[in-house]
Amino acid sequence: MVNSVYDENRVISTSPVIVIGAGLGGLGAACQLVLRGETVLLLEKHNVPGGFATSFVRGRFEFEGALHELSDIGTQDNKGSLYRFLERLGVVPNKLRFKHIPEFYRSVYLDGFDVTMPLGVDEYREKLIELFPAEKKGIEEFMEMCGAVLKGIKYIASKGGKFKPQEVLKEHPWLPRISGITLSELYNKFFTDKKLISLISQLWGYLGLPPERINAYAFIAMLIFYLNWGAAFPLGRSHSLVNAMVEAFEKLGGEIRYNALVNRILVENNKVCGVELLNGDVYKCKAVISNVNPICTAMKMLPPEVVPDEYKKKIYAPEIGPSGFSVYIGLNRSYKDLGLTAHETFINEKYDINVAFEMFNKLEAPKYIVAACYNHIYEDISPPGTTQLVLTTLQMGKLWQSVPPDQYFHIKDEIANSMVTLVENTICPEIRENIEVAVAATPLTYYRYSKNIEGAIYGTTQDVTNGPLLRLKSRGAISGLYQVGAWTNFGGGFSSTILGGRIASGMYLKDKIEGRW
Repeated sequence: MVNSVYDENRVISTSPVIVIGAGLGGLGAACQLVLRGETVLLLEKHNVPGGFATSFVRGRFEFEGALHELSDIGTQDNKGSLYRFLERLGVVPNKLRFKHIPEFYRSVYLDGFDVTMPLGVDEYREKLIELFPAEKKGIEEFMEMCGAVLKGIKYIASKGGKFKPQEVLKEHPWLPRISGITLSELYNKFFTDKKLISLISQLWGYLGLPPERINAYAFIAMLIFYLNWGAAFPLGRSHSLVNAMVEAFEKLGGEIRYNALVNRILVENNKVCGVELLNGDVYKCKAVISNVNPICTAMKMLPPEVVPDEYKKKIYAPEIGPSGFSVYIGLNRSYKDLGLTAHETFINEKYDINVAFEMFNKLEAPKYIVAACYNHIYEDISPPGTTQLVLTTLQMGKLWQSVPPDQYFHIKDEIANSMVTLVENTICPEIRENIEVAVAATPLTYYRYSKNIEGAIYGTTQDVTNGPLLRLKSRGAISGLYQVGAWTNFGGGFSSTILGGRIASGMYLKDKIEGRW
């Protein structure tokens, strides 16, 4: 039996459950628990909550840190599950409101192909058929498949996790069928036109892998959620969503402490018994829900001898996913004058997605970026007559670990400049002469802020062996420990991470009732 040694005189309080980290996964878990009447202590290392859901100020611009658009919000007539959760917390519609995005995305290629895809299942299908009439039959069958997947997801949700696999196999066979294949293998059942495949795949950067590697279920679930419930952005930026959740958490009896960096998870008889902060303060508990990535939680915060070898295999086997490279630009002209016609524009050099993905492993000019023009849906997100434009691509964080310090800013500027050039050559020829503020964030920036391994923004890769149904689950390395965040359950993204936290809270409640710890 392993028992942690700590100073009894430093014990501050005792709680039934402690949540480490007020990122979206931690907040999702904490809020779900207080809704169920649980007493929860939430410890956050920063002086503000939210993790990647944050903003920062440069000059007269306040830039959104990470969020482009939320799925699973919907409308009053067609509410998504995230909206319904926020409704139960009492934060919508009065304390938190959303701007709804009118189009799905704009897709631009250097050869001149430029199309804006609509939201809505029917509208999306008809636009694809208009563009690719020779693929009409495959497009219709593909969209029918997407609808069948959505029905299966709704069925599982309606069962609250209590369903028999054979029932899903019989009633919703598309779910298991696409869970074990790549997106490319799925496409081969419906399409032959590579241009069509590239257009449908534009959101692949949201998951970090090309169709030849990505788990088909992960992509199709994301696609159909956007088409069914649309896309939205919170008024006040993403931290307004976080602040509303924190306010609801505290109103429902939860306690949050900031500048509280947890250094160790304490163990007694191989079970969680509390946490110790870096300053030596101790908080006792019976269970911990950790928003820190599973590798750091298990291998740095726990006594090494309590972590089972089988659990080590689970956390080390999947590949670490990509980080981000972003350029935050404040323009001194309006988006209308500059000809920016969509909230989310994907800019591609070529139709071959594999070529674009290969660039994630090089410190060179990217061949695929997304340009988010927030003013298109949110006029006053920046001062009158200005535009807030954020350019993002993905890069593997480990590339930057070997960059010499004297080369860091040069390489960063070169990549940022190449991304501006892509915009200049496609959607906004006058961008350079109107830049008032520009600041770039590399994978090292993402690491410094989040402490995620390699600055990974999606956790581990969602390939065919590590998709949403196969990913690391919330139960942690030892009894009484639970994991949340992009590394678990349904993976990264704001909505998915909040949902993953709620799933972890459900596991905690089930274990509590059954007396597992």
